Amino acid sequence: MRTIPIALLLLISVAQSVTMAQKRKTVVDLIVSGGTIVTMDGPRRVIDNGAIAIKGGRIEAIGRASDIGQRYAARQVINATGKVVVPGLINGHTHVPMTLFRGLADDLDLQEWLTKYIFPAEAKNVTEEFVRVGTRLGLAEMIRGGTTTYCDMYYFEDAIADETSKAGMRGVLGETVIDFAVADNKTNAEAMSYVEGFVKKWQGNALVIPAVAPHAPYTVSEEHLRAIRAFSDRTGAPIVTHISETKREVDDSIKAKGASPIDYLNRIGFLNNRVIAAHV
Repeated sequence: MRTIPIALLLLISVAQSVTMAQKRKTVVDLIVSGGTIVTMDGPRRVIDNGAIAIKGGRIEAIGRASDIGQRYAARQVINATGKVVVPGLINGHTHVPMTLFRGLADDLDLQEWLTKYIFPAEAKNVTEEFVRVGTRLGLAEMIRGGTTTYCDMYYFEDAIADETSKAGMRGVLGETVIDFAVADNKTNAEAMSYVEGFVKKWQGNALVIPAVAPHAPYTVSEEHLRAIRAFSDRTGAPIVTHISETKREVDDSIKAKGASPIDYLNRIGFLNNRVIAAHV
């Protein structure tokens, strides 16, 4: 009868113990380990030599790397030693396809820039393909810079939502409505029909929150603003808009309407907690 050396028995016992310990760990998809974790939680904890366990796209746990390592096993581990790990940044206002217009007529008064350069350039160049290409470029740059969520308003916003979802980004994305013919609609009725379908398609999506985006109180009539507010009330869709972007806009509003843009919009019942007001 052969005898098994004591050393081999001990090795087998240790291996079995390690295997059992691993089985007791919760299996997750990813662990980011070793970095300085800036949690941005309530107490604003900063954890040196920390780790994050992630499963199904959601954070399961955050803590010291040693603690996370004891509790979780991962299919993939990222060594973040020497790095700072932070939540994704949020870009609060974009026209992401306009990345392709970068450098066009910089350093001008806003109204001159819009009326002499941007509006004509958009009329000549903006198509759904233009929007997709510009969005892909803009998203790549945001991801590279640490931005994971953004708030956008432009044309062909359904295409922007599609590209955003494919990139794994999050976005509050508003289809622009303005009182003249543009690339993806020629009338107010066409614009609102597009918005209706866009919101219906994307509401409930895990990454995209669809919105309606009246350009500004000086480019959208009171009647149209009221209709947009009614649409938002009916659907729950956010409203994204420009308000008080320049001193000239404020002065012109006071002259034309007897009130600042904010006071005017409040007077007509447009403002509520679903309005995202860029520049104000």
